[in-house]
Amino acid sequence: MKINKTVIGSFPTRKGLTIEQAIREIVDLQLKYGINIISDGEQRADMVEYFYQLKGLIRKPHGLGIESKVESLENVREFVKLKDYYFVKDYLKKISREDVKVKVTITGPITLGFSLALNGLGNYSSIRDLRIYEDTARALNPIIEYISKLDCYIQIDEPSLSTRVMEANQAIKFVNEALGKAKGNLIAHVCGALTKDVFDSLFNLNVNTLSLAFSGPEERRNINLLSKELFEFKQLGFGCISVLAMREEEVEEVSRIEERIDKMVEKLGIDKIGFYHPDCGLRSNTEKVAEKILENMSKAVSNYFFKKRI
Repeated sequence: MKINKTVIGSFPTRKGLTIEQAIREIVDLQLKYGINIISDGEQRADMVEYFYQLKGLIRKPHGLGIESKVESLENVREFVKLKDYYFVKDYLKKISREDVKVKVTITGPITLGFSLALNGLGNYSSIRDLRIYEDTARALNPIIEYISKLDCYIQIDEPSLSTRVMEANQAIKFVNEALGKAKGNLIAHVCGALTKDVFDSLFNLNVNTLSLAFSGPEERRNINLLSKELFEFKQLGFGCISVLAMREEEVEEVSRIEERIDKMVEKLGIDKIGFYHPDCGLRSNTEKVAEKILENMSKAVSNYFFKKRI
């Protein structure tokens, strides 16, 4: 069976390089450690700043905020993430690695709307104003539907679902509105420790895969929420290594990751694990720590499946 190793999306920003140089470095790093579903490393901007092209937003000293009603850009083909996607695809072709798939990460309407509202509300009444999230979902929808027609995976990043910005089922409705008629390889990433009601609500998302964290001190208990029955129609993206290390020597050891994989396989079954990845993005890590996380994760996954002869 094919073992898919991926990343959540972000990497430490490469200083002093052009965007193109930085993306090439990040692609090369992922290929070095056998990552076969790669990202552009989010080198151009963070998960909120990437959406500066949406209408109704304003740049402020501390980032994007809302100035007026949030709406989509006029031509989704001009969305800057598409530019980086095509650059990665062209680079893979140039180096004869078209066997590698690309993942485009899109910040979901709850996380994006909440982050924007914290930096400016415009005509909205408060961060609890549901119109923010409805408008943000509608603004993201044509972008997501367009990207879903390309040869790529789409990952909707919704870390705010675990922090209970709003009632879980209401949040799921907004995310599904953003997804709209999108089809294909759809992933929802939710990091953090999950309560049972939030976890259960995730199965109402119109995605193929739920990408979750299982390796941080708080996130380890997420495994207790899993059952084979719940994953009858979905696969799991398995956060199998913590991203909390500040130094290389603090990165989890290969043997510990192998033990975690073994426990997950016993719990869920190997056929339900669609992807192996770090718990979350790597932007907060140093370059050396981020690389060590990839190295140890890749070794652990390869070692485990070699030993099991799968």
